[in-house]
Amino acid sequence: MPKIQKILVRGTNWLGDAVMTIPALLRLRASFPEAHITLLAPPRAAEVFTGFAQVDEIVTYRRKEDGARAFVNALRHLRRERFDVAILFQNAFEAALLAFLGGAKVRIGFDTQGRGALLTHKLQHGDEHRNRHQTNDYLDLVAEAECVVWGSELTAERRAIPSLIANATQRQAATKFIPSPNAAKLIALNVGATNSRAKCWPEDRFAALADQMASRLNARFVLIGAGSERDNAERVIAQMQHKQATTNLAGKTNIAELIGLLSHCDLLVTNDTGPAHVGAALGIPTLTIFGPTNEFETAPLGTRAELLRADGIECARCMHRECPIDHRCMTRISVEAVAERAFSMLEES
Repeated sequence: MPKIQKILVRGTNWLGDAVMTIPALLRLRASFPEAHITLLAPPRAAEVFTGFAQVDEIVTYRRKEDGARAFVNALRHLRRERFDVAILFQNAFEAALLAFLGGAKVRIGFDTQGRGALLTHKLQHGDEHRNRHQTNDYLDLVAEAECVVWGSELTAERRAIPSLIANATQRQAATKFIPSPNAAKLIALNVGATNSRAKCWPEDRFAALADQMASRLNARFVLIGAGSERDNAERVIAQMQHKQATTNLAGKTNIAELIGLLSHCDLLVTNDTGPAHVGAALGIPTLTIFGPTNEFETAPLGTRAELLRADGIECARCMHRECPIDHRCMTRISVEAVAERAFSMLEES
């Protein structure tokens, strides 16, 4: 086919998913070094890639905020740019419709939500994808683009561990959030989960964990998360004895500031949610507590990322957002178990 000049990537909507697309974007750039790569993604997901050298242009897709007007504006952009290839990391029907109506010549995505007719090249989610990490799905899409353009995959090697580096601007922007005076350790806690209460380890246990670490390490804490999780953070602080050692930053940072802030931290203890992937990709010790979600498919990946879940829970990985019974996958994880792992990770770092 003719030389590929313009590639559109429809990015994911969620922060953690955006981080998991990093290996695929790195491979895409390596495979198409001369192409102009445009990333279309919602604001928070798009912020992950500010200054990301593998992407030439970021178009913010404000569908949630601006409704149909955002779709129309994006459609005009696609028609004006005349993309050669559209790679759809997002699996929604709307992503395929936008690429189809926008005139992208090659449209690559998974055949989900009845959108197969809108794709020129469609991949299937088969049984082989069960318990397979999601980073591989995004790499599959790039490999398919290689096959379409070059006739075969350019390499069999897959580097599936996301990597982020906080730049000087991000680190400087975060300094205003760092508690003073400086403590022996700065620890981030992410005690909520935007889209699932079932993902949340009990708040009283986060409070007890923080008190143990404050007593033993003279640690200070920043509680992070989205604005919708601010009340969760406030309830944790209310149950702490060392309230003076804790700052509630949930909803107070944008993504660039969050990246900078976490790069200053010695440890992140978190539910399974977006910032866990950011911390892991930054290479800081990141301990993620798992219950209803499947770590084989979505665990934060990094050289210093670890996870903890209760053993012997027959309904684990149920994927429910609200637990229909007694939340045993989380309540059977003790403060002592999390504290022991957290202290060990700090000693090793």
